[in-house]
Amino acid sequence: MNMESWKMIRSTVKKKQKLVRSSTQRKLDELRQIIPGCNEVDIETLFQKTMEEILELEMQADILKTLLTLYGFDQNSSH
Repeated sequence: MNMESWKMIRSTVKKKQKLVRSSTQRKLDELRQIIPGCNEVDIETLFQKTMEEILELEMQADILKTLLTLYGFDQNSSH
């Protein structure tokens, strides 16, 4: 492979890396908007807060399921 081919391959790889970085950044920006209080935090904090938010939502869902069962609404019934 000649030097020109290597340069073309290298250029293509750099462009793909840039696309991946910008795609990842867009997804992180979206996540920052979804998770409360995370507009200006670093990635580590963002992931920590995301995990906490997921656990909190799971706990809320479990509480709601328990309340539904307690008040006689079965998940399989058509109330």
